[in-house]
Amino acid sequence: MDLMRDLIDRSNAQQSSLKDPCIKIMFIPIACNRNYRHGQLLLDVANVSIWDVFWFVMENVLLYIYKICNKTMKRHFLQKILFITVLGLALLSSCNPSDQAAYLVVIPVRFNLPPVSAERTFMVKTTENWYMEQVGNEDWCTVYPDKGTPGDTKITLNVTSLPDEKPRIAIYIIKSTSGIEKTLTVEQSNTQADAYYLDFFGDPDPMINVDPFDVEPVRKLVFTNVPDWKVTVSAGAENWLSAIRDKDTLLITISDIDRPEGRIGTVTASGGGSVSTTLTISQKGLHEFLAPTRNFSLSIPGVPDSELAFRDVYTRARSTLLFIWASWCPDCNNFLPKVKELYTEFKDHGFKIYSVAMEIEGREQEYFDYMANNGLNDVDQTTGNKIWWENRPIFNPLAQVKVNAFSRLFYGDALLTGEIKNFVPAFFFVDGGGNIRKVYADNYVLRTDVAIRSLYSKMRTFLSRQLECCGN
Repeated sequence: MDLMRDLIDRSNAQQSSLKDPCIKIMFIPIACNRNYRHGQLLLDVANVSIWDVFWFVMENVLLYIYKICNKTMKRHFLQKILFITVLGLALLSSCNPSDQAAYLVVIPVRFNLPPVSAERTFMVKTTENWYMEQVGNEDWCTVYPDKGTPGDTKITLNVTSLPDEKPRIAIYIIKSTSGIEKTLTVEQSNTQADAYYLDFFGDPDPMINVDPFDVEPVRKLVFTNVPDWKVTVSAGAENWLSAIRDKDTLLITISDIDRPEGRIGTVTASGGGSVSTTLTISQKGLHEFLAPTRNFSLSIPGVPDSELAFRDVYTRARSTLLFIWASWCPDCNNFLPKVKELYTEFKDHGFKIYSVAMEIEGREQEYFDYMANNGLNDVDQTTGNKIWWENRPIFNPLAQVKVNAFSRLFYGDALLTGEIKNFVPAFFFVDGGGNIRKVYADNYVLRTDVAIRSLYSKMRTFLSRQLECCGN
C-alpha cells in the first residue's frame, strides 16, 4: 500500500513532464482490478476521478504514439504499445462497480429421462436470491430446494415412473430477485426402456387359473434393474383381486367368487413405460366346468344318526347328481318321475343322487307326507336298502327359502341380485372328485310333456357319455 501511495505522489509531481506514460496506463487500472476498495482509495488520494485518469491516459498514449511514429519505430513495437493500451483500458473499465452485472445460471437446463423413476441433480449459480416455480401442476416431477440465496446451490430432482408409453414434460421457471429468468425442462419418455427389465422368476405362465373359493395367495418373485416398481390391478377387478409389493415379491390375494359365471382380472408389475409384466387371473364360476363344489353335511330333523356329507356320496360314485328341489314346487313334482328313470337306468354304472329339499319352516309335516306319498322312503324288502336315493331337507323361513346359507354355496349372491331367478329345480352333475361336470339351472318351466322330455333327453345323453354306457 505504501508503494502505491508513493507511485501516486510521483505521478502527481511529474504530471507536466511525463516521460513514460505506460507507468500510469498500467498502474491505476491494475491496482483497481486487484481490489476495488484499494483502487478507489488510490483515486481518492490522487484527488482525481476515474474519468480524469481515463482522459489523462488517453492523451499521453496518443502523444506517445505520435512520437513513436515520428521516429519511424518498427511496426511490431507499435502493435505492442497498442495492445498494452487496450489492456489498460479494459482493466480501467473493470474499476467501475456499476459494470459488475448480476447473473443467474442453471446447469443443465434440460433433462431427458427414462421411463423409470429417477433422481437427478442440477446447479443454480447466481448473485441474488432466487426461487423456482413449475408451469402447470405436474406432480410426477418434484425439486428440492425450490429457492435459495446467492452462490452455488445443488438441486435434487425426482420423477416417478411413467404410467404408460406416452411422453410427458414438466417445465420450471427459475427467477432471481432482479427479474432474471431461466427455464428448466424435464422430459420423460419410453425411448430408453430397452435398458431395463422386469420379469417374474422362472418365466411362469402369464395365465393363472384358480378355483371359485379357498384360493391360496399367489406369490411371484420379481427380477428387475429398475430402482422402483409398483403394482396395479385391472379396472373392475379391484373388488376381488388385491396385489401388493413385499420387497422383491408380488403377493396376490383372490377372494371367493359369488356368482355362477367366472371372471378374469389382471395384475401388472410396472417399472414405468413398457418396462412391465402382467399376470392374468382366471377364476372359475360356481357353475363352470371342473369347478369344485363345496362340501356340506345335512341331517333329517328328528332322525338320529342321519347326518350325511355330500363328499361321502360323490367319492363313492363315478357321477353324482346334486338335485335341489322342493315339495311345494310344481316343476319339481312334474320332473320327479324322470329323475327316477335316470336313477333306475344308471345306478348300476356308478351313478348316485343326493337331493336337497328347500322347504318352508313350519311345514315340516307336509314334506314328510310328500316323501311317503311318492315312495321316496321305500325300502327293498330283500336287501333292506333304500330303493331310491338319499334326501335331506333344509327348513327356512319363507323369506329365506330362496337365499340362504345353503343356496349361497352354489349360487353365491346371484339369487339375491336377481342375476339368476331359478333355484328349484336345479341339477348339478359332479365327478368323483366333486368337480362340476354339468349344470342345469335355467329358469325351467316344466309344465308340458315336451319341456319335460327335452330336459330329460339332455340329461340322459350327458350321463350315457360320462359313464360310457347305456347306448352311448
